[in-house]
Amino acid sequence: MTDSPPLQRTSPIYVGMPSFPVAARVALDNTQQRRNLAHATSTIRAKRAAVVAEVADWEDVRLAGASAKDDALGDLAVYLEELETRLTEQGAKVHWARDAAEANRIVVDLVRARGADEVVKVKSMATQEIELNEALEAAGIHAWETDLAELIVQLGHDRPSHILVPAIHRNRSEVREIFRREMGAVGRPARTRRPHR
Repeated sequence: MTDSPPLQRTSPIYVGMPSFPVAARVALDNTQQRRNLAHATSTIRAKRAAVVAEVADWEDVRLAGASAKDDALGDLAVYLEELETRLTEQGAKVHWARDAAEANRIVVDLVRARGADEVVKVKSMATQEIELNEALEAAGIHAWETDLAELIVQLGHDRPSHILVPAIHRNRSEVREIFRREMGAVGRPARTRRPHR
């Protein structure tokens, strides 16, 4: 058996991010963020525990769900092709990409084909992982998040900190400040209503 060289990542998870030790030190030094996370996670854990307690056979249900997920992942290619067939039958067009660069190129080309310079998108870890927003921005296309937590992250010039709760590291006063500072600089003001007589 020979010693293999350590695996080298060709690029960081997110371009321009500091190494984990550096990022961890900065995060640990941020006492406000630590308080925000402690409060949010304790609230989430308490709510989860209450819901779990309502299901008598929770562990069996959880294990069955995990097994179904593993089975689906084992046959993912079959399910994806079936999804493509069903979507195509309903009039959708499915695009396949080999990697992040190809996926981003497809999206940019679709937006350009419509002559648009602005898009609205939904919360998606896949688009976060392929850095779609950055690819759109580089192409002169502005993407707006529709998910509130993702919008908070976007307007805060931040990164999501959790797969389900992307802005869990922010508290209400920080969110208020982000909106106060950023919302007036984008979009159009809301129409004012005439008072009822």
